[in-house]
Amino acid sequence: MHSRRQRRCMSQHHNHFIRLSCSLIFIFDLCWAALPAQIPPRVTPKTTPNILAVNTHFASRSAQLRDIPAHVASAHALQTPWVREDFHWYRIQRTAEAFDWSFTDATVDAFEDQGIHILGVLGHPPGWATINQQDDPYHNSFAAPDPDLFAAWAAQTVARYRHRVTYWQIWNEPDNPHFWYPTPDPVAYAKLVHITARAIARVAPEVKLVAAGINPFALQFLQGAAAAGLWNDVDILAIHPYVNPLDPRYSGLAEAALLLTPLLHRYGHKPIWITEIGWASATSDRDPPGAMTEHLQAEYLSRAVQILWQTDISLVFWYSWKDEKTNPYGLFRWANGPDDMSQPKRAAAVFRTLQSVTHIRPRTLTFHPVLSFDGMHDVWVRGDEHTGVLYASQRRAVNGGNAIAIRYAFPAFGNQYLVFRRWHHAPLPMGTTQVCLTVWGDDTSTLVKIWLRGSDTKRVQLTLGMSGPTGWRDLCAPLPQQFAAWDRIDPSDGILLQPATFEALVIDDAPDGSGSQGTIFFDALRATTD
Repeated sequence: MHSRRQRRCMSQHHNHFIRLSCSLIFIFDLCWAALPAQIPPRVTPKTTPNILAVNTHFASRSAQLRDIPAHVASAHALQTPWVREDFHWYRIQRTAEAFDWSFTDATVDAFEDQGIHILGVLGHPPGWATINQQDDPYHNSFAAPDPDLFAAWAAQTVARYRHRVTYWQIWNEPDNPHFWYPTPDPVAYAKLVHITARAIARVAPEVKLVAAGINPFALQFLQGAAAAGLWNDVDILAIHPYVNPLDPRYSGLAEAALLLTPLLHRYGHKPIWITEIGWASATSDRDPPGAMTEHLQAEYLSRAVQILWQTDISLVFWYSWKDEKTNPYGLFRWANGPDDMSQPKRAAAVFRTLQSVTHIRPRTLTFHPVLSFDGMHDVWVRGDEHTGVLYASQRRAVNGGNAIAIRYAFPAFGNQYLVFRRWHHAPLPMGTTQVCLTVWGDDTSTLVKIWLRGSDTKRVQLTLGMSGPTGWRDLCAPLPQQFAAWDRIDPSDGILLQPATFEALVIDDAPDGSGSQGTIFFDALRATTD
């Protein structure tokens, strides 16, 4: 959201003071007695166990075949129940005539001996099997492969391991130009999956197919692949919600899967796995200044798992088992090379500890009522945006007799949002650490945000989450120690001075220009000081 533009929009708010009797916005004031001091989160408990797994890369990165059993034994020692393992075409079939299954055979054998499940990744062809004539024909390529050649090789690979590897992921990050050179192409990827899925179905119809992991914070690629038929050919979707080096609590990580809600609503529900997520422990591709440390890496692993296991995500693959030479995302340091597993990092101990935790239950918090939307004397003022209305509703309400609703229709261009400013600000308790708003979603990824005003009159914006699926649920967000520059409505240092007040309710299209429309209901704004 562009706060400067919003400030300009709100500067003429007196021109848009419209009463409910004129079909817009008289909403009711605070009714403290309607809210109990403590309200449990309105979430549906998961029925599937939480699993923390890891990307191992033993078949693709081990230098010595003889070291693979020891590597797998070290994975067993950390009690990982699943691994995501590479089945790289270029390493298996260097030429059209020559096959070498030794590394994948040894890896599958060792994991099977230890009782560890494998998600196999089918990807990365030799240069001779791509459309890029400049590739070395005998080494790996990141160019788009010939789909028929790829499908034939993939079917042969799946058939070889069909009784031991039953989940297969087709390609890795096709939305990333590094892994689909020179330009990501969602239609071409959907075609590759379709041809490959048909070939695999002929030799192993019982296996499950997983779509390649994509960036959930930029869904244009997945939208294009879905429109080209991807949904019909895979059983499971995958995302790679990297937010390194941000603290997972203040990064939007909790909402990553909800970003797919509009696509799930349109094309059909499918399970979502996180097949890569991680934080480096020093300078990395996503953190050139090197703000991260080994201590923070371990802490963020623990925080991320606690966040994700309270969502619908049940299977999370940490990236990765071992550091690359210049990209330290691993549980083990690079040390003396790819086969040296002698130097575990702090994150390895945390990973091992988390394996004994099958479910993480949300901590019980004491909430203080802020606004119930069930009073008699409230007024809301809309900004200059003309793409929606706010009104009182008895159709759905949790506490008392009323809720409020925002009906909107965002055009499919630019950044679209609506700001509804409460004329009488609602005070937050001193020492507020978290704010929650009860929301009935509309099956979209529309963002729900609020404006808070500090005691110095400086305003900031807090993103609570995505509108998401229908049904009442609590969108909660902790107050960061410092708000990012783009969340500062007024020029400030980003510090919210307390006591603070609630000023405005905001909805914002996500992604920008998505052309979304719907109705979102709101009830029970609360805060905690725990």
